[in-house]
Amino acid sequence: MVAPICMTKEQMAAGFARGRSLIQEEWANPAEIKWVDELIAEGKAAAEPWKYHENFQCEKRRVTGVKQ
Repeated sequence: MVAPICMTKEQMAAGFARGRSLIQEEWANPAEIKWVDELIAEGKAAAEPWKYHENFQCEKRRVTGVKQ
């Protein structure tokens, strides 16, 4: 089962530009993971490495905006 899309790439970029952060879990929609990776490659976001968290029983990463 694929998780639903919660945000578009444009909504993510706008949120990062406003200083918001995103906690992304490994079971997020694959398109959303791809979009975050693209925003990182474009220099619009930065992310901590994926890390397993026992409380969540999955890997997650914190993504933040990069000041332009």
